Amino acid sequence: MEEYQEKLVTVREYLREKSPQKLSISSISRNLGINRGTVAKYLDLLLINGQVTMTPYGKSKLYTIAERIPTMSLFDYTTDIIVVMDSGARILMANKSFFSKFDILKEKELVGTNIFKMGLGIFSDSSIQKNIQRMIRGEKYLHEMQHIDEKTNQIYSIKFIPTVSLDGNKNSMITLRDITDQKQTEEALSISDEKLRTIFKKVPSGILFFNESGNIINANGASLHLLGVDNFRDLMQTNLFDLFCQRERIKSALIDGDIICDFGRLKRENIMPTSKSGIAYFEASFAPISSERGFQEYALIFMDITAEKMAKKELKFNESRYRSFFNDTCTGVLIYQPVDGGDDFLINDVNHALEVILQVKKEDIIRKKLFVTFPDLPVVSVRQALNRVNSTGLPEVVPPLQYVTNETSPWLTHFIFKLPTGEIASFMIDISRELREKLTSQKIR
Repeated sequence: MEEYQEKLVTVREYLREKSPQKLSISSISRNLGINRGTVAKYLDLLLINGQVTMTPYGKSKLYTIAERIPTMSLFDYTTDIIVVMDSGARILMANKSFFSKFDILKEKELVGTNIFKMGLGIFSDSSIQKNIQRMIRGEKYLHEMQHIDEKTNQIYSIKFIPTVSLDGNKNSMITLRDITDQKQTEEALSISDEKLRTIFKKVPSGILFFNESGNIINANGASLHLLGVDNFRDLMQTNLFDLFCQRERIKSALIDGDIICDFGRLKRENIMPTSKSGIAYFEASFAPISSERGFQEYALIFMDITAEKMAKKELKFNESRYRSFFNDTCTGVLIYQPVDGGDDFLINDVNHALEVILQVKKEDIIRKKLFVTFPDLPVVSVRQALNRVNSTGLPEVVPPLQYVTNETSPWLTHFIFKLPTGEIASFMIDISRELREKLTSQKIR
């Protein structure tokens, strides 16, 4: 058998070397030293197998190596490892991937050799050998197995395919595909899926999956808590578009932003049983989920921002109230903060009353230093008072002073205190009239 395979390969390779020259049977027989009848049989097999072509020349036949790719040679174009064996587990052919995998240099070293005796790692595995033998004997066998190469840790998918040779003998084809990367990818996907499931269960944000009709098809535990629902069934029976007040906005646009849920309405209209009450605000994000048919499903991720929303409303109201008081009071108000280590104070804000009292414009003194803007102030005493209030947080009253030293400039007394922002506020009261009356009274006496 080995001699047969060796001579078959010899004839084929001789034609390959002489290509494109066309050779007769006699010429091949004479040059290779093989019996003419034997050469004729080998050429018939190669012709049937598509590895050579024959051209009639009178009564003779001329042969050359086939210009088209032989059927068996197509296996060289795949990365799969392929080997074909006869009923005695002797190798008939193998593709380039087989040679590369097992580091075999010449086909002659391979053809006709019993594959179990070659010491090839994969084919030395007893379970693989038994499966091949069962297939050869026509018994039940596994059509596919997986194997881990102990030396390289590569994972292979092995397929066992029974075939029949041109002469009708039963052969076997074994294919090996390296699926290491595939397995690693599957493992990574499995880990990712597990992470996603963990996130779905553990995150405090609510997650709802719904279709284009608004029917809720899945939800996480946080959704039940945020919506005050005891079980998934009550939530699944609720339409998302009926759940929140902005039905048309959600249905038509699916735009990220705040959404409102009126729990009182849900109870009144029997939309969904809930233990919550009042109005709730949720920050929401919508994400389309792709499918083979397009974007048919969506995910809604939402979190309760009711407390934050109410705090902002309260802050806005307080700011409005403060601004009204600040602007409309008849008392001058000056707000500043220490700079240069307390050597000076930056003016942050003033009200309209102060502009009238000091005869200045707000835009001319904002973000200016106090002692630079008003150099006539008694710097030492004012600086000490402001720094004491800044460090202790205790309010103080500053004795009457003038911002500009002249007869018409008002005399002002100040009540200074520290704000929660870290700034210092000063309420000033014009006492010029009282001081003048006191001076006049003293002169009369």
